[in-house]
Amino acid sequence: MEKRDFTILYVDDEVHNLISFRATFRRDYKVLTAQNGQEGLKVLKENEVHLVLSDQRMPGMTGVQFLEQVNRDYPETVRMIITGFSDIDAVIGSINRGGVYRYISKPWDEREMRINIENARQLIGLQEENIISQFETLKSQVNPHFLFNSLNVLSSLIFIDQQKASKFVRQLSQVYRYVLDHKDMDLITIREEFPFIEAYLFLIKTRFDQNLEVEIDIPEEKRSFKIAPMVIQLLLENAVKHNIISKLKPLTIKMFIDDGQFLTVRNNLQMKSSTERSSGTGLNNIKKRYEYLTNKKVSIEQNENYYQVKIPLLD
Repeated sequence: MEKRDFTILYVDDEVHNLISFRATFRRDYKVLTAQNGQEGLKVLKENEVHLVLSDQRMPGMTGVQFLEQVNRDYPETVRMIITGFSDIDAVIGSINRGGVYRYISKPWDEREMRINIENARQLIGLQEENIISQFETLKSQVNPHFLFNSLNVLSSLIFIDQQKASKFVRQLSQVYRYVLDHKDMDLITIREEFPFIEAYLFLIKTRFDQNLEVEIDIPEEKRSFKIAPMVIQLLLENAVKHNIISKLKPLTIKMFIDDGQFLTVRNNLQMKSSTERSSGTGLNNIKKRYEYLTNKKVSIEQNENYYQVKIPLLD
């Protein structure tokens, strides 16, 4: 998010503080002000606000009470409280009840305030990117090509093996049901994710038969670790989409735990023609999603023999 698009609401009953804040930051950000909590709530109702800064000691409604209300009504807004050291109990209350991201010592320092505002702007940016990532991930799960290929396989199975066709329908239904039920979740255990992965693998292995081999080495004790939902499926889809899969060139995909800290998806490298190569959007979305979730990085490695992606395991 650009600075000029970032909106800050500063609430303080002392007018000179409002004037000073606006004069300092209005050239970089969109600054709104209010002299009390009720006025602040009215501003929030009428404007899209990304960051709320509130003084603690105000008549009528304290900063903690105000931010508590903001947390209930506008949970995606970043909230900060400005307070003196003597109000440490209020700080604790604001963190516990108001969902405060950070507290700022009074009187505030311009340099420190700029750092805090920039941190908030970056946090909002990551939240937006995570929403985009989730949407793009969802689209990749239900894209028409996957459904079209699956229905083609199903139409063939109906005449060849009706029992397998019936199982194919059940697994396809399980894949789509999982996507609808889990698309809004940030994390899920590997154990909970695996029925979905197994259903998806059944579909693509039915399509490619002996030409696709998937090896899984994930010990049971490691399956309590958490990952972002549907990321494994996206990596499997990428491997299938961008590599040649034939009797002469079978594709092997391996899933295993690396160093006890990463879930690795690796495939032998036999890329299709350059015109069919990936734009990298899906992998960029995965990276952005993990930037939102953790400081641990997604690792991508490629050499002449294989291509692999390492996903951090989270507690």
